[in-house]
Amino acid sequence: MDRTQLHTLLPHQGDALWLDALLDHDAKAIRGLSAWQHLEKLGQDASPCLLFEAAAQLCAAHGALYGEADAIEMALVGKLSQLHLHPVTRRDEPLLVSARQEALSPAGALYAFAIQAGVQPLLDGKLLLVLVHA
Repeated sequence: MDRTQLHTLLPHQGDALWLDALLDHDAKAIRGLSAWQHLEKLGQDASPCLLFEAAAQLCAAHGALYGEADAIEMALVGKLSQLHLHPVTRRDEPLLVSARQEALSPAGALYAFAIQAGVQPLLDGKLLLVLVHA
């Protein structure tokens, strides 16, 4: 699924969309691609920790694909935890973003996520999405 198709799943448009493609997904996990350019728009000193936004969008796409779309109006980042930034060696590799759903309730969804720059681990942690119902 490319950026054009992602626009049908997510409300993020233009520069607000940090995902470039979805690679694969199932009911519990999803993987996609992002790029350094999305972070660089925030300035050359922007922390790679801010790439959690790509992971949050990936989790929202997972919810749109497998959740009850008509029942959920939006998903908001409720909490980031266990965030671990690995040493950044290069900023020219594609970013592989993956997430696995660990828990789901009517109030929220918990995901473990990881971002790799090429084959190097870059950022991982837990992401709690708060689900707002229509």
